[in-house]
Amino acid sequence: MKIFRAVLAAALCLTVFSGCGPNAENTKPASDDKAFLTITDDTGRTVVLPEKPERVVSLATSYLNMIDAVGGKIVGRASSKIGEMPEAMKNVPEVGFVYNINMESLISLKPDLVIANKNQHEKFLPLLESNKIPVIAINPKTYDEVKDKLILMGKIYGVPEKGEAAAAKLDQQVKAVTEKLPQDGKRIVIMHATPSNVTVELENSIAGCVAKMLGFQNVAVGATPIKGKPEKTPYSMEALVEKNPEIIFITFMGDSEEIENRLRADVKSNPAWASLEAVRNNKVYLLPERLFLLNPGLHYPDAVKYMAKTVYPEVFKDDK
Repeated sequence: MKIFRAVLAAALCLTVFSGCGPNAENTKPASDDKAFLTITDDTGRTVVLPEKPERVVSLATSYLNMIDAVGGKIVGRASSKIGEMPEAMKNVPEVGFVYNINMESLISLKPDLVIANKNQHEKFLPLLESNKIPVIAINPKTYDEVKDKLILMGKIYGVPEKGEAAAAKLDQQVKAVTEKLPQDGKRIVIMHATPSNVTVELENSIAGCVAKMLGFQNVAVGATPIKGKPEKTPYSMEALVEKNPEIIFITFMGDSEEIENRLRADVKSNPAWASLEAVRNNKVYLLPERLFLLNPGLHYPDAVKYMAKTVYPEVFKDDK
């Protein structure tokens, strides 16, 4: 909250600132009747699994809860200092950190399926393929994409009904939140701050997806995405003043003091901040990294409730 007190104080002193697009997984029985499953992954590659995988390695820890939700097992995983780890997977052999996979260790585990992250591990695909190791690269971000991947995990482990059930459970948890809320279509903007710059998040970001699920109007809709970052658009004070959001959410990654200094500098250099309805009414909120920058996976309903409770605390006043 320190960041926001500083930013709001600086600005005010200047006055005397559904599911987010389906991405259905393409899975089908292979043309070879003896094959177990054919998957089109998020790179567009077609991967044929001749048999149900028994030695799965996950290169992203954010996928572990989804695997665990369908009762799946793994023989290897990436190391991580952040995120939840299912108890049954804590002592599984590690193959290096997510951004620094040890390929020798990975290959030594003799996996019959590697589940990789499209953005982080695409460079490893040719090596795995040359070693005859099936690998799928996925990148779930929005709520619908997370549900699609849950269903995919069920199919991979031969229990499609468990994937469907896990996805349906998420829907029930989200509905329990959204059905309580007024449908007033609040105008919001989601700013992403780093020590070096500020950008604005679109509806295909995690926070943007959650805001859309809550019926909020993201004032950045229709803006041109940054090349290579389809979930972000450049920050424009002029556009913010024109759209005049009622609420400002801020996601950030990095040193909070450096980011505070960055935001304070922006506020002081541009008096237009003080004209924003969100700033005048103290409606500027921090969104936690664990739910809005790291993919929340099975915790998507928690992200939905967090944002809803932030905007409508009176609706959740009786919640424990």
